[in-house]
Amino acid sequence: MSTVDRMTRGAATVAVAGLVGASALLAPMAARAAESCLAVQAETGSYGKSKLRWLDVGSGTTSRVTEPGYRLNALGYSATRNLVFGVAEGLSRGAHAVTIDREGKTQDLGPITRAGNRLPLWSPVAGVTAGAIGGNSWYLLRNGTLYTVDLTPGERYLRVIGTVFLRPITLAHDVNDFAYHNGLLYGVSTTWRGKGAVITIDPETGKVREAEDARFPPADVYGSVVLGRDGALYATANRIGGRSVLYRLDRSGQVTVVLSGPPLAGSDAAGCLTAPEPPKPEPPNPEPPKPEPPKPTPTPTPTSSPSPTPTSSSSPPSPSPSSSPSPTPSSSPAPRSAPQVMPQPPVSAPRPSRSVAPRERKEAAEEVDPHARTKEKRRWGLTALVLILGGGAAAGAVRRAR
Repeated sequence: MSTVDRMTRGAATVAVAGLVGASALLAPMAARAAESCLAVQAETGSYGKSKLRWLDVGSGTTSRVTEPGYRLNALGYSATRNLVFGVAEGLSRGAHAVTIDREGKTQDLGPITRAGNRLPLWSPVAGVTAGAIGGNSWYLLRNGTLYTVDLTPGERYLRVIGTVFLRPITLAHDVNDFAYHNGLLYGVSTTWRGKGAVITIDPETGKVREAEDARFPPADVYGSVVLGRDGALYATANRIGGRSVLYRLDRSGQVTVVLSGPPLAGSDAAGCLTAPEPPKPEPPNPEPPKPEPPKPTPTPTPTSSPSPTPTSSSSPPSPSPSSSPSPTPSSSPAPRSAPQVMPQPPVSAPRPSRSVAPRERKEAAEEVDPHARTKEKRRWGLTALVLILGGGAAAGAVRRAR
């Protein structure tokens, strides 16, 4: 082994140490998320179209399967947009960019063309096999050539802005997927030289390095690669022993089988998807104030109105010397009105003044007390009787005196 080879292998070991060793960035993630990692995996069968599987690569459980209707590859997850980008094949003018949301809905964004082309020409990234997103850069790989697609909103959105040739090609030729972390792309090489080895790719220089003691079982193609939050690397072999197998390579270098299924003609994956924020609990609805029971209305106690006290005096009331009411002028007596239907409250009769005639006083007194007239007649009758008797006695005395 030459000095250059020793330096290359040493540099690759240091670069992959952040993946399979203790990483300062991934260690706190492992404490929070353990080995759970939700990924979107595009699985293509012999019929040519893909189905999307929402897979927890940590446990191997599937939560949803959708069918977009075309073949998808080179998936990459944009955490800032919370969207998965993929390359759709078999459409007009070559490769189209497609987004996939959490509900499985896909949206065709049109062909991916080279920056500076005014007309929508044939896409230069048709036939890519690997994809990953870091920041606003979408990295696509085809036959040892790495393309950088700009995801920054603006004139260069979804345009190829960079092309890098990877070296050595003996490690990069059969890389079918990779994951992005800290400026490097992590994948699995299945060339005669790689034989399932974990490699790193520098997207700026195109340099490919192999990590020692970080290797998956030999297979024809590892189509899906996802880097978990716990620092483990998950890779799906499309066909190995007549089956497709999802492997997990932990930070100590140990490989375990997570899931096994039917063989696949093609696969690709993107993750880990950011866990959705739990819904904020709604504040409890304040209970409406209970209506107060109506206060009982006190029942009014019936009070007996005192009966008017009858006047014991049989003579009409004498006028008060101090009161001198002014007489109401009237040229003719007012006609007597019809009797009222509504009962009127008792009105005390006004005392007759001195200017009123005796007859009028007598009539007023009779109106006040209906028994006064009878008493008055009895009095006058008694007076007349006394006068008659007294007159008879006087006449008798005169006759005797004769």
